[in-house]
Amino acid sequence: MKIVRGVVTLGAAALAQSLLSHYGPALAGYCDLFTIVVVYYGLTCPPPAAMMMGTAAGLVEDSLLHSILGMNGFTKTLISYLVGSIGSLFMLNQTIPRFGILFTATILDRLAELGLSVAMGRSLDFPGTLTILQHGLGNGVLGLLFFWVAARLP
Repeated sequence: MKIVRGVVTLGAAALAQSLLSHYGPALAGYCDLFTIVVVYYGLTCPPPAAMMMGTAAGLVEDSLLHSILGMNGFTKTLISYLVGSIGSLFMLNQTIPRFGILFTATILDRLAELGLSVAMGRSLDFPGTLTILQHGLGNGVLGLLFFWVAARLP
């Protein structure tokens, strides 16, 4: 049942991100639904399941963005591992810690992508600090809404 729920969640995130990118590109720049799903699974599932969700979410994101296959897969797996590890050490079930972990995961996603691009010898236009902060705030607010809805589902 958990596998079906994960696949449905990943499909809904892919559909919502695609629709948001098509119909609201300005709003899509402020949120990354795949990162939110990865953080959610990192905090609520055991580490192996969270890492599998991170890998799957990253590969789906790679296929939708037409980027190098595996780049986002690696970064999302790294994020899910770190969030799961931190979540097992600290209590992250309140609003402010969840917002903080979503914000930090968003910044880490960008930094890991930059590091991988540099390691592969590719040039990547790194967005400015204000853009990254706006992206982190957008993910934080939307992620809190996602956590609230997910807590209400059976």
